[in-house]
Amino acid sequence: MSEKRENIKAIIKADYENKVKKFKQQNETQKIIFLGDSIVAYFPLKKFHLENKVVNHGIPGDTTPGVLNRLTETIRLEPRHVILSVGSNDLVLTNLSMDETIKNIIEIKNKIEKETQKKVYIMSLTPMLKDHALTNIDYVEGRTNEQHLNINDQLRKRINAHEFIDLYQLFLGDDSQLSPDLTTDGIHLNEKGYQIYFDAIKHLLD
Repeated sequence: MSEKRENIKAIIKADYENKVKKFKQQNETQKIIFLGDSIVAYFPLKKFHLENKVVNHGIPGDTTPGVLNRLTETIRLEPRHVILSVGSNDLVLTNLSMDETIKNIIEIKNKIEKETQKKVYIMSLTPMLKDHALTNIDYVEGRTNEQHLNINDQLRKRINAHEFIDLYQLFLGDDSQLSPDLTTDGIHLNEKGYQIYFDAIKHLLD
């Protein structure tokens, strides 16, 4: 693994530990919880007037093992339900196979549902934009849209249709990649991208 990738992992680890400490101090129960990686971590709750409805347990760079290790803090808040977005970072920050990532996602869902008797809705992975002026190579290298599609396909087969929210097609541009109009850096969403994301899940936010 490159020195740059190791540095990124160290930064992510420090941020993860700080975020989990904050989560341990929360006491807002009976709310919707966003759980997972940067896609939900950067969701602009205030823009969509969700700050009193949603508790954000997203951590940039998080992986399925990372989420599994901090489920206690999510379960403790007795969520109304959970919106889960995780898996892409496993491809570059862990040595897990794709099947192991999928099994972890399902395990996260099952554990939360068993402990809370509430639903976990799984968001599909979204596309990336490669080889574009906007693209931050440090974020997108080591993973492909084909891998994202494969994970989505496997999840679709294993999860009840109404509990798997397939967002992938909503973000595609003309070349079957993430539309440049919807991203800040080739993988993360901009304001316009989050409007599409919000519209796709707003039925879960009432």
